[in-house]
Amino acid sequence: MPMLDFLSGGGQTGALMRAHDWSKSPLGEPESWPHALRTVVGLLLQSQFPMFVAWGDALGFLYNDSYARILGTKHPSALGQRFQDIWSEIWPDISPLIDAAMSGHATYREDLPLVMNRKGYDEQTWFTFSYSPVRNETGEIAGMFCAVEETTRRVLAERALRELNETLERRVSDALAERKLLADIVEGTNAFVQVADCEFRWLAINKAAADEFEKIFSKRPQVGVSMLDTLADQPQHQAAIRSIWSRALAGEEFTAIDEFGDPSRHRRFYEMRFNTLRDSAGRQIGAYQFVYDVTERLHDQERLRQAEQALRHTQRLDSLGQLTGGVAHDFNNLLAVFASGVEVLERNPSPQQQLKIMDAMRRAVARGTGLTRHLLAFSRRKAVNPEPIDLADYLHGMGEMLASSLRGDIRVEMRFDTDLWHVDVDTGELEHAIVNLCVNARDAMPAGGTITITGENAVDSAEDGSRAEFVRLRVSDTGVGIPPQILGRVFDPFFTTKDVGKGSGLGLAQVYGFAQQSGGRVSVASDEGDGTAVTLLLPRAARAPAVVEAVETASALPAVASVAKRRGDVLLVEDDVEVAALTREMLAALGFNVIHASNPATALAKFAEATALAAVFSDIMMPGGTSGLHLAREIRSRNPTLPIVLTTGYAQSGAGMRDGEFRLLLKPYSLEALADALGVRTETI
Repeated sequence: MPMLDFLSGGGQTGALMRAHDWSKSPLGEPESWPHALRTVVGLLLQSQFPMFVAWGDALGFLYNDSYARILGTKHPSALGQRFQDIWSEIWPDISPLIDAAMSGHATYREDLPLVMNRKGYDEQTWFTFSYSPVRNETGEIAGMFCAVEETTRRVLAERALRELNETLERRVSDALAERKLLADIVEGTNAFVQVADCEFRWLAINKAAADEFEKIFSKRPQVGVSMLDTLADQPQHQAAIRSIWSRALAGEEFTAIDEFGDPSRHRRFYEMRFNTLRDSAGRQIGAYQFVYDVTERLHDQERLRQAEQALRHTQRLDSLGQLTGGVAHDFNNLLAVFASGVEVLERNPSPQQQLKIMDAMRRAVARGTGLTRHLLAFSRRKAVNPEPIDLADYLHGMGEMLASSLRGDIRVEMRFDTDLWHVDVDTGELEHAIVNLCVNARDAMPAGGTITITGENAVDSAEDGSRAEFVRLRVSDTGVGIPPQILGRVFDPFFTTKDVGKGSGLGLAQVYGFAQQSGGRVSVASDEGDGTAVTLLLPRAARAPAVVEAVETASALPAVASVAKRRGDVLLVEDDVEVAALTREMLAALGFNVIHASNPATALAKFAEATALAAVFSDIMMPGGTSGLHLAREIRSRNPTLPIVLTTGYAQSGAGMRDGEFRLLLKPYSLEALADALGVRTETI
């Protein structure tokens, strides 16, 4: 089925998911899985790197083919089960990391030792992995994602090699100091060991190193022969060997990772540790190296990096989905003004009503034009292009876009000096920075709050220490604040701005880059539980902004007449002034007397005062922390038989509604659709 496309592919585990009986899983049927979970499952099923996701309060467990091999005999019974039940033997070791991820802290562990039982017996293992919080469509943390690599074999091999090398290096150093080349030492290890004099001639080379040299260069090294002469017919490879050995033969002791070999035959990455070879008098007579093939380790690290990058990209897309959903809601409100206005005008309202409708339409055109202009500016992807702007006017003009990207329970206040100086900035980057700061502030206020944007003139120190003129732009919130132990890292790329793990970790890094590119700087101040303030110092512009002529918008619509009979009182709950005004006219055209409330609290008070309501008609997305759905449930609990119709311009906002719970009418809607939702027969209108 199309709605289960995210389960397509995925090898054997994908096939198991499609055929699985989900009735006993805490995750429920895939048809009911939220969009965020579907996105992550689709990502991991298409990946060859071991991954899993744990979702919901029970942390239901989903994974891919590569991770199934890590599970051993626990697969396939682990599919859809509780995380704790699957890995009960290591739960005390990993549960603190899981708790951190589920509270918003991304965690990373390298070579973490774990005693696991996945083959019927306990075994010591090591793993490198990251736990990342995953948010649902409302911005709440609903699960955690893990990209993991089992490093047991490498850890054991490196431990054995390290112990052997410590012994070998000690013995080789002692033996070579006396100029005794003991073949049994270098031949007794799988590490690649080479010893050369100051003329690049091999003094000793073990079999493992000789075999590897021949494999990558098609030349067999010989003791007493110059390695440069051996590669004389391969000048590119000769130059690479000369470059790395010259450092060691010059007396430098170092460790390096580099790539050697012909791509057409065998090319690998090697970790090389060089030491100086000295005689008994302390004079340098050459150098020796211990070498390990680290190709697979580097490839595993790259795959882990790509998996993390894919998750960050997925979360950015989810964030973009939330933003565009809010914008869709705002545009649908604008469309609702026109759709409703046309419906009322066709019924020939009074001249006074016509003036109200036309005025609402003109304001909607202006709002839509401004919102579109700011969205287009925000979507630009270009190099920094500073221009002088009136900062106060520009930020006031961003109000519509900010309202679209924030929740209804977030209030934005702006206060600027009346004589605020102009600044030179790239407007696209400025808007990007402001949106990033406001989204961070939104995430820091899960129960709602206030974002305050202020601007004032300031004289401060420039980069060279001189005094210069700036505009101090501050974005502050009333949220939970930032812990002091991470405050100094909030501008690091891929770090976070709230409790380590909010969003992609790139928001404040972009703000920092914007400030630097603009010739200013940025700082952050925060107290846990008492909000956060980010301050930008932007240099004063040397010239005034260019004058842009305003574009006037007007709207005129014809009208026809209609009169409806009296039908009783309806409680209208709508926070948008224009939408409320036209909806009132539509309801009046249907014969209802309208009782209007702009928020759920006022609606409950008017509901309690009303004596004989015929219906309730409410928007879902509302300010104040209480949605229209919550309001409808509260009213239903007080009056189970009262007809209740909900409306929204963003379909996802009705996702929490149970089947058949309430009638849902999507914006924009016609008068006939409204009549049908309220149970009014069209022929009687």
